Amino acid sequence: MAATGGRGQVERVPLGMRCSEIFGAWILRRLAQRVEVVGLEHVPSSGAAILAGNHISWVDPVFLACWLTPATGRPLNWMGKAEAMRWPLVGQFLRINGVFGVRRGAADLEAFRLAERILAEGHLLGIYPEGTRSRDGRLGAFRDGAALLALRSGVPVLPVAVSGTHHLWRRGSILPRRVAQIRLVIGAPLHLERGEGRGAVQHAAEQIRAAVAALLPPEHLPAP
Repeated sequence: MAATGGRGQVERVPLGMRCSEIFGAWILRRLAQRVEVVGLEHVPSSGAAILAGNHISWVDPVFLACWLTPATGRPLNWMGKAEAMRWPLVGQFLRINGVFGVRRGAADLEAFRLAERILAEGHLLGIYPEGTRSRDGRLGAFRDGAALLALRSGVPVLPVAVSGTHHLWRRGSILPRRVAQIRLVIGAPLHLERGEGRGAVQHAAEQIRAAVAALLPPEHLPAP
């Protein structure tokens, strides 16, 4: 199945990506007694969108891609940490699956421009605005990148909430373990009001974070 991009081009899912997602879904179904996915209908059948979510395990992007792409026929492009792209075998696997590197803790203009081009061409872009995995599973502060991309491009933002994956593959663990349930929720798209300046970007980041928080169970919300 293929979907149409913002300029009428057909978005074809590469064979390597399809095989990775079939294998990834097979593994996740055997590690989790129950896999619950809600809100795939919110993903547009064509045109650009940003999917912004919480990040509690390295399994999170695998979980999202393994269910979104087969359901919609649309490949996901990802912003990932640049150092992982240099790891043997892992880097090649990430590139096959639409990941491009971002230098964390720096203003990576090259990666930002690539993300803008992906959106301008009508594709889907996945991003984790926290910038890293949560250490305790709770939602952290959002950086400005996703909000700035949304404001500059004018594309909708789909909030994404994942739960359970931090138990499936804990931070620092070498191997996964079986869990009762993993859950993925995609919320209704946010259409952010265009604005300029630091204040507008921060307000947009807060809106995106609030939309993600609204989809999360209490255990993943920031401590009071």
